Amino acid sequence: MKKYTRLLAFVFAAVLFSCLLSACANADEPSTLKTYDFGRDKVPSVTSVVGERTVTGVESEGKNEFPSKQYTYQSDSVFDDLSQYTQLLQEQEWTIAGGGYDLKESPGSAQFVKESADNGQLLVLFITYEQSEYAIKVTKVEAALGQ
Repeated sequence: MKKYTRLLAFVFAAVLFSCLLSACANADEPSTLKTYDFGRDKVPSVTSVVGERTVTGVESEGKNEFPSKQYTYQSDSVFDDLSQYTQLLQEQEWTIAGGGYDLKESPGSAQFVKESADNGQLLVLFITYEQSEYAIKVTKVEAALGQ
């Protein structure tokens, strides 16, 4: 009976460990990210607004001081996705840069900026889109709004 109890406890522990690993692995899955993390800066992700989307590419550039990440998504509802996402950005005090944008024009682009949590730095969010795909690139640069 003791062997059976130990075996059952071992199997339970193994299943629990496997579930925890699976949950941790999915937490950083680009198709379900809630934020794009840049140290102290947490930028809301498009999937935090529109739900899971197919990710066709993830690219990282730059050094620790000025990182850049780009996420490319495939979607059947590009206009709706970006309309909801850009509305959220504006509600969270992101400023439209570069003269505005028109999501009905495809291909197209939009650019937003916001002061970073790190003094003297800005977050720049650049969106490019076409019929069934869009890319969101977030970069941290040395600058300040109003300069």
